[in-house]
Amino acid sequence: MKKILLSAIVVLSFSISAIAQFTVSRTDGTPVANGETLTFNSIVYAQSSLALKINNTSLGAINVRMMCQSLTNTDGQLMEVCFGPDCYATTSVNQVFPAINVSPVNIPVGGIDASSHFFNNDLGISTSVPVDYVFKIYQVNTFGTQIGTPFIFTYRYDATLSNNIVGQLNTKSVTLKSTTVNNYLDLEVNSKSNISIYDLNGRLVLANNLDYGTQTLDVSNLTSGLYLINAVDEKGDTSTLKFIKK
Repeated sequence: MKKILLSAIVVLSFSISAIAQFTVSRTDGTPVANGETLTFNSIVYAQSSLALKINNTSLGAINVRMMCQSLTNTDGQLMEVCFGPDCYATTSVNQVFPAINVSPVNIPVGGIDASSHFFNNDLGISTSVPVDYVFKIYQVNTFGTQIGTPFIFTYRYDATLSNNIVGQLNTKSVTLKSTTVNNYLDLEVNSKSNISIYDLNGRLVLANNLDYGTQTLDVSNLTSGLYLINAVDEKGDTSTLKFIKK
């Protein structure tokens, strides 16, 4: 009986370890599906910056790494990647983040890691072909060996697109007059909305209710950097905007 019970425990443990124990979302909480392609039509920082959160859904702490699986129409020299404690100015196939000589990213039970950030500044070798970076986020055990199901996504730059798919603005709610500001954020509100502003670590830094018309928010107390705005109108429609505080 003991041998049978022990075998069952071993099988159960293996089954649990084979299941993905984390989810991925954008900083505003929008889920990203495994295998999804996140597409941009700009190489300007504010429009092409991508920030992700890794959410630990397991019953214990997990360690994760990321690897660049492939590059298309680029040599990776103009792709900035941040993952864990470090940022890397270039990207290459099979490059591991953080570097192998650096400890993997540890996410405690119920925790979230918001260090993942990507920015492409490459127009591509050919303007008629999209620029693709395929990344794999995966869990590792104490020996550094990959376990569970990896999470794969593609960061794509496509100059032929007319709209930025990632964080695409629903113009029925709120629009920004400028995506780069000093002390004041000017917005055009097309319907009454509640807005929440988050930094790249997912922290709420400002919340406000906006009436119809032109509105100005004082953001002078915010530190320089990229911020995300989540706007929800009276119908419950959600818009996501980005701006840079100088």
